[in-house]
Amino acid sequence: MSKVKDLLRTWIYSRYRVSFSKSGEDIQLFKLFNKLNGGYLDIGCFEPITFSNTYFFYLRGWNGYVIDPNPDLMSKFDNVRPKDRFINRGISSSSGVLKYYMLPQKLSSMNTFDFSFLEKNNLVSKIEREIEVPLSSLEELVEEFGLGSSIDFMDVDVEGLDFEVLQSNNWEKFRPSVVMVETDLSFTEDLSSPISKLLEDKEYKLLAKLVQNPNGSGNLIFCRKDFKI
Repeated sequence: MSKVKDLLRTWIYSRYRVSFSKSGEDIQLFKLFNKLNGGYLDIGCFEPITFSNTYFFYLRGWNGYVIDPNPDLMSKFDNVRPKDRFINRGISSSSGVLKYYMLPQKLSSMNTFDFSFLEKNNLVSKIEREIEVPLSSLEELVEEFGLGSSIDFMDVDVEGLDFEVLQSNNWEKFRPSVVMVETDLSFTEDLSSPISKLLEDKEYKLLAKLVQNPNGSGNLIFCRKDFKI
């Protein structure tokens, strides 16, 4: 019975424009491409369906690489999104091992390597587990898995370390058409933030911001300047 329910749910999700992102980011992104069989790199992917910015694409023929330090997610992706490649890793400026702070299930979207992020959001007392997770730079990840031109868009959501992830890429070799990055700044601050300055320097332009709450936090969408919309 559960398999029938899963098949019915998947059919409904793929047939109708149901968003799985927090603020409809997936539908907005899909409008930029509107094609089948594309590829994505989802860094800090979280759950296969809940709050996912890539599941909408998966249902429409896309697949890609989903990266997360939480080892508990591997079996979930294997079951729900078998065409994706789940990689249990953290992305940082250099390779190594780093402590990863895990919160209760209902707060697990805010698991992080960044202890100051937990302090800032009054979550230190909520830490449930601390584990050691392998790290690599984005450049190393791209080279190891031969991503190259197979990735159309990259989503970065790593709870406070987004700039460090972007900084670890070799932008001469790996240039997705669209990059989406989480931010907790106001839009005015975003315009001159280190993330915006970095991507502008790499020949990307800020296309939009989708906010998730009254404080203005949300996701910035950048596209390569030569990308045809």
